[in-house]
Amino acid sequence: MSNVIAHRCPSCHGGSISPLESRKNDHAFVACNTCDLIFVDPMPSDDALSDFYDNYHKSAQYLSKLDSKIRRAKKRIRSVNWLKKPGTFIDVGCNVGFAVEAARLLGFDASGIDIDANAIEVAQEQFSQAKFAVQSVQDLAESGEKFDFIYCSEVIEHLPELDSFFAALVKCLSEGGVLYITTPDNGHFSLPNDFSKLVEWTSVRPPEHLMYFTKSSVAPLLKRHGLRSVKMPFSFKPTLKIIAKVKG
Repeated sequence: MSNVIAHRCPSCHGGSISPLESRKNDHAFVACNTCDLIFVDPMPSDDALSDFYDNYHKSAQYLSKLDSKIRRAKKRIRSVNWLKKPGTFIDVGCNVGFAVEAARLLGFDASGIDIDANAIEVAQEQFSQAKFAVQSVQDLAESGEKFDFIYCSEVIEHLPELDSFFAALVKCLSEGGVLYITTPDNGHFSLPNDFSKLVEWTSVRPPEHLMYFTKSSVAPLLKRHGLRSVKMPFSFKPTLKIIAKVKG
């Protein structure tokens, strides 16, 4: 790290941020000295991100292994909803819809949203009995609709801004509802602590991934948005799993 620079952390809102020497794909990184969040700086423009996600490359990969994706999503949903009756379910950032189909098969009233119109078209073709919409979670929150289970897997690392997204997630949670989030775990025991080595990790791939979380860096974000009973189960793989509810 070099000298401290003036910035605000997207997670903890701390102002002590330091640039990192390593770059990747022509993007620079900074680290919060308070919560350890690492993020791309400067963030790509909206137009640049739009261009990148046009015909998003991961959609084809997901389609090629739908059965295994559905099985994994069912396992995750069961583990979180253990001994509870299925209710309303939404996958925020559902891509081609495998988690929505998994929830539907488990008895949920299941739906999914994504801002990628192509992915939603594919999802609706693949899983016609579920409901899908091209919509942001911010717009969904304005509708007043509530859900018992919000699933949001491998999404938050793509976001250039966190607060409006998390505020919308919380607004969409029903009373007693559960929020399930996954994201790459930058602080996993299997990974190097030194970012100059970590930058070679396949999950460090800007501009696709813009935020790099650990348990300590995501905690202040959850707290600020009123989430409680937060659990982060152990994982052998470098995936951070978050189970949270809204404070009563």
